Amino acid sequence: AEKSPGLFRARYCDGAQTAYQLEALSENPYQLVVTDLAAGGRRFEITGAGPAAFKLGRPSGQLVVTPQDVSLAPRAVVNAASFLPAIAPGTLAAIFGSGLARAGVPTEVEIGGLPAPVIASSPFQLNVQVPLELGAGPQRLVVRAPYGVAEQTVELQESAPAIFVLEGRRGAVLNQDGKLNGPANPAPRGQALVIYATGLGKVSTVSGLWWVVQPVTVLLQGMQLPAAFAGLAPGFAGLYQVNVLLPPGLPPGLEVPLTLKQGGLASNAVPVSIQ
Repeated sequence: AEKSPGLFRARYCDGAQTAYQLEALSENPYQLVVTDLAAGGRRFEITGAGPAAFKLGRPSGQLVVTPQDVSLAPRAVVNAASFLPAIAPGTLAAIFGSGLARAGVPTEVEIGGLPAPVIASSPFQLNVQVPLELGAGPQRLVVRAPYGVAEQTVELQESAPAIFVLEGRRGAVLNQDGKLNGPANPAPRGQALVIYATGLGKVSTVSGLWWVVQPVTVLLQGMQLPAAFAGLAPGFAGLYQVNVLLPPGLPPGLEVPLTLKQGGLASNAVPVSIQ
């Protein structure tokens, strides 16, 4: 009897990335053809049976196809809010590399010998929470992925404040009514803003809430405003929230730069709207 052909999906890649991951998920024998469409490009034939993955890259200009392995970028670990290298205990961090994940197979991460929970994973990026128990200084990062193990030393700071940025470069800042702050929805003076950030370091529990150990201030219109609350956002790994009350006499504006300051370090600035 004649066999029906198996289902095959293909996607054109623009080749702009430094590396691609090609996965063959079939349990049956297969033959794949990878064609480099660049001038003088080569053609690769891949045969196999059972799930496998391959790494596509251009280390010397020409496309090369090799078995997938795991590797970390030179400065692999950054703050997931600002994508700067400053990270602290408790930070939601992003790890960049290749071969970091595979569908259906978990990737494990350790920092300083402690598990760093993986919040999200893709072949080229992991989002993890840096363990709160760690101290400042150099710590060993270990990534155990389906394609092997990679290690790198990372430097932790006591604090590394960073505000999350949403589409359109607006900050993750809510008004007191829970709506996203912006020019169409400015915050009334005399009410509170809620700022979502990461990298605010160690915390301690007070009345059922996890407050940051190092005080946080909010820089706005040349004023340093004390945070009414700065600590872990309930129910979210690596996410901190800072609540600040806007003084009635604060000058209004639609694009007012807001910055967090902690331990002598300033976060990235995001625009907020005040009426």
